[in-house]
Amino acid sequence: MYIDEKQALVNICRMLYERQLVTACDGNISMKVSKDHILLTPSGMNKGLLLPEYIMVLDLFGNTLEGNGRASKEYPMHQLIYQMRPDVNAVIHTHPVCATAFALAGINIPDNYLIETRMMLPDIALAEYATPGTRALADAIEPDVSVSNAILLKNHGALTYGKDLIEAYNKMEVLESISKTIIMSKILGEPQSIPE
Repeated sequence: MYIDEKQALVNICRMLYERQLVTACDGNISMKVSKDHILLTPSGMNKGLLLPEYIMVLDLFGNTLEGNGRASKEYPMHQLIYQMRPDVNAVIHTHPVCATAFALAGINIPDNYLIETRMMLPDIALAEYATPGTRALADAIEPDVSVSNAILLKNHGALTYGKDLIEAYNKMEVLESISKTIIMSKILGEPQSIPE
């Protein structure tokens, strides 16, 4: 079931791993493949080593329809996004170093330094801390889901989503690049704002 879609999800996981946007077993990636089915990475597996047969097929309530692993315990966060945003068909949650540094510091990424931020990721949100794998994590992001396509999770990581896997991936890559550039510029001095 969904062989090509599973391969596409595995390919994105490898890209995330190769670009150090995800390490080892952290994070979770999902893809909506029909009105009733979601593909989700299994819990406890290295994202760089996934094979299509490891990908879980779930219904919209989180019941496993296919797969021998354990579905990620953070599925409620993905489920909420799909419920609130019918335009979204892919969700990526990882712990990229620089974006997560902003989340750890409780600092939102400003949009006044790089034009890429305004163009690709307007309204990056910063959600309050909630224990990973709990319903509280989904509750923490709920106020921001409808107005943002990228959310920093305090003391945790980052979340991006889009109309497909490539769009969600591109947003995560841009989020990390923006974060890294701002941090590097702060080492050199005070970043200059975009002229109004």
